[in-house]
Amino acid sequence: MRALRRDAFEMTAQQRALVEVAAQASAMTEQLLASNSTGDRAMGTFVDTFFAMIPLDGSAPSINGIVMLPVLVFGAETAAPMRATPVALIHTLWWAAARYLDDMIDTPQLARSDPAEFNRGVMTAIAVGNYLPLNIVGDLAVSDAVRFRLLTEYSNGCIDALSGQLTDLVLHAESATLDDVLRNYERKTGAPYGMSAALAAQLAERDADRVNAWRSFGRALGVLRQLVNDQRDLVTERDEDLRNGSATYLLVHLLGTVSNARRAELIGLHRHARTSEEARAELKRAMLAADIVSSYAETIQPIVRAARDTLASLGGDPQCVTELAGLIDETISYYPQFQLR
Repeated sequence: MRALRRDAFEMTAQQRALVEVAAQASAMTEQLLASNSTGDRAMGTFVDTFFAMIPLDGSAPSINGIVMLPVLVFGAETAAPMRATPVALIHTLWWAAARYLDDMIDTPQLARSDPAEFNRGVMTAIAVGNYLPLNIVGDLAVSDAVRFRLLTEYSNGCIDALSGQLTDLVLHAESATLDDVLRNYERKTGAPYGMSAALAAQLAERDADRVNAWRSFGRALGVLRQLVNDQRDLVTERDEDLRNGSATYLLVHLLGTVSNARRAELIGLHRHARTSEEARAELKRAMLAADIVSSYAETIQPIVRAARDTLASLGGDPQCVTELAGLIDETISYYPQFQLR
């Protein structure tokens, strides 16, 4: 017991937040699974499966950042970060649902192989990403005015992210500009991160200007994390973006740096990449050429600087601000070959 107490005392802020959010998720799951409602049990199984696959034990950097963003924003404003762990759980549940739905979009054969299971999964994911977060907000010990602002913030963030996901399905690499891609990233991934940061500021009862500023910071961090997600897709050789014909920032950057003849050739490869492994391999070689990656990294530097400048302008509790800056550094360092530092 003495060793356990010492370990608990020596836990970092991140470890404490992860342990607390995991405990809240476990309690929620236990309650859902014990319910007589089929819907509750389905949500409980969904959440339990998600955390079994991506545990809150510090081993998954992507989930760590999702948890820590609202905790640290609230801490920057109040010097009491742990009070924002319910918001961290809300943010995590949103991503649990979004990740599932995104996987369904990326693997349409699942709908054909087992339509009933596909439909159950989609309906449950929608409930997990909407019903459960709203319940958490309803249980918070806050005034009605603050609760209304939290609910409004969450709803707006969900709609912005939906708009981005829908745009992602129709944005074409051969006609999109880099600004088009960034605007889309600001919605489909920036919106939930912005929502999470703004929820923390709303919970701290800060004025509209600071809430807006924290939302902007979250959106910028979300864009960086989407860029990293694009990189992960290539580095791990999943190549889902190439299979789906997605207009990623790196691809659109490549198309904008080559001659017209080479551009036409690359567009042809992109069209065939949905079904041809050879086309995917050749297009990926072009995307990952050293000069393309270097110039790509240069175009991203203003986004990195904007995130850092926004954070610096906000200030707050020094320890939490330092750890928020660490989230930026951690994000852009995931894949050193992309030179985003």
